[in-house]
Amino acid sequence: MQQAIRKPYILFFVFWLLLFVLYLPTAQAGFVADFTGWLNEINTQSFWVYINRSNFVVNSLYQFTQFTTYIIYRVIGANAWAWHIVHISLQALNAYLWFLLCYRIFTDSGIKNAKAIALAGVLLFCVSPYLTEVIVWEPSFHYLQGFLLILVILLQVQKFHYAPKIKYAIAAGILFLLSTYSLEIFYLTPVFTITLALYYRFALDYNKVVFKKILTLFFLPQLLLFLAHLGVYHLVYGEWLPHLKDQAMRHSWAYYLSKPAKYIFQVVLLGRYFPQNLKFKIYDIFESKKAIILVVSLVALVLGFIVLRFQKFNVRSKAATLIFIWILPVLFIMGPLWFPLVQPYVFCDRYVYVLSAFVYMLGCALLSYITNRYVFWFLVSAYGLFNIYFTIQTNNYWKESASIIHNLLHEIPATDKTVILLNTPENLQGVPMMDATPGGEYKLMHNEFVCEKITAPVYDAMAFNMNNANDGARVTVLNDSTIGVTLNQWGTWWWYNAQGGISYKNNDYSINVIAGHYYELTLKKPASSYMIFYMARGHWHQVNWNLKTSTQY
Repeated sequence: MQQAIRKPYILFFVFWLLLFVLYLPTAQAGFVADFTGWLNEINTQSFWVYINRSNFVVNSLYQFTQFTTYIIYRVIGANAWAWHIVHISLQALNAYLWFLLCYRIFTDSGIKNAKAIALAGVLLFCVSPYLTEVIVWEPSFHYLQGFLLILVILLQVQKFHYAPKIKYAIAAGILFLLSTYSLEIFYLTPVFTITLALYYRFALDYNKVVFKKILTLFFLPQLLLFLAHLGVYHLVYGEWLPHLKDQAMRHSWAYYLSKPAKYIFQVVLLGRYFPQNLKFKIYDIFESKKAIILVVSLVALVLGFIVLRFQKFNVRSKAATLIFIWILPVLFIMGPLWFPLVQPYVFCDRYVYVLSAFVYMLGCALLSYITNRYVFWFLVSAYGLFNIYFTIQTNNYWKESASIIHNLLHEIPATDKTVILLNTPENLQGVPMMDATPGGEYKLMHNEFVCEKITAPVYDAMAFNMNNANDGARVTVLNDSTIGVTLNQWGTWWWYNAQGGISYKNNDYSINVIAGHYYELTLKKPASSYMIFYMARGHWHQVNWNLKTSTQY
């Protein structure tokens, strides 16, 4: 591995190969949820409408992200393997740049085992199950891109400390300008920039002239561009808080202050994989006033201790302090984000993507106080294998869900009759599949991914969440116009339009949800006008209307 560290392209390949092998089962997965709508948007809207997201509900200035994804799509289209390679390569690049940044920080700090710490932290970052979503689910591309922009900018700041050349400031300025038209994690960049500069100035005693130049050439332009971004957003949308306005105004401060402990629990202890009852008890503890006061007080005490004693820290403690300081604004910006409570694989991993990189690096920096390198690597390896186990488990759910989706998209025959799908799979253990929506999620997915297009009307009557690949429903024809639909298993329930299933009606039928696992559908036209399907064991089965009162499995 020492040779790989000396040769950047070899180290990048090591990260790439590790990710490729680990995520090989998911190569055909990820074309679900937002991706389908995005694909329809890029194929049906003009370039300018697409770039400016004119048809999107969420107000955001994402022009740079839209442009990059537009270019990628025009090159590789909707090829699942090609998108998979793009995401694997971006993550491998981020892993290498994160290694390089931390390795230089540790080396500049005079830490003897700098390579081992940085390498261990990045390897844990790569095998974490919380990377699954940003690698597998294509709409998470902007998280990979966002972290990449942050890392490249910080590397320019770092290079400026070694050789204060204006080209580094220009490169950083251009990249930050582009990032202001991408995912809002760019908010973190000025904070990271100033803290990195402060570290080199006061912890490592670098030239104060260089520090002043960084303030004027890096930090000040970033601050001005950030304010300009808010100004442009306000002019366009009449608001000041992009993207997260609704979430930010919905809860109390106590709720947000409970989030950091939950996120650290999720990342460090793999909290989402805990048994449901135990996990809820832990969440309840973190949400209690006593726990919030304890956590806030503890952080305040640590920060106070750092301020008072920082100059007396040894080099290892100073470097670990920098990583710790970086974690705090990441946790702060995550406060308004939705925190999932049920379904362990529900797709919110992208929210902790950046956080996990910092947490694992800090953990390895603290672990490096163990002077015996064999013990150090044993502990890192054991924790890494624990993460790999759950990553493989999560990836298998993505693989299973993709296989089921492929089957379902190819099993509806060509017809001129109205098609009603009684139970589309909304998710598998939280891994997104296809929701039941008024607009017709199934038909949209089918016509985007299958050569033979469906022209007849297709209704997604109701969806349900799956616990395993064999889950499904059964139907009973109650009379000439009504059928009852019952889920075959407990622990799953009805969904409609990304929420709990509700009773509703349209021009072709009405639905009456009687229980969480049972509903009745009544047709408004003769049954012969429809083809009706229910899903069980990963396949569609057509309802036989002639089998009155008999349950069809």
